[in-house]
Amino acid sequence: MAGKRLNTDEAVLNIIGKPDGNSSATPFNEAVEPAKEKLVQMAFYVTEKQRKALKLKTAIGDKPEDKDLSSIVRQALNIYLEDILKDI
Repeated sequence: MAGKRLNTDEAVLNIIGKPDGNSSATPFNEAVEPAKEKLVQMAFYVTEKQRKALKLKTAIGDKPEDKDLSSIVRQALNIYLEDILKDI
């Protein structure tokens, strides 16, 4: 019995919650509210330049989310993922 082959693009879109083609909104355009979405702890290595840029961003930020390193990294990751998904 041959099963349906997994469509990886469809699976990724399903996981991240990208809406169907009828909507222009994406989950990356909206601010992530930690109270509504469960956050998962992960560790990553960054370059010294990236670390300095993060420290500078927190130092000059006015909003509370600009003072939170995790929030800054989530925003950058969302922008990166949104750019990748344009090609899907």
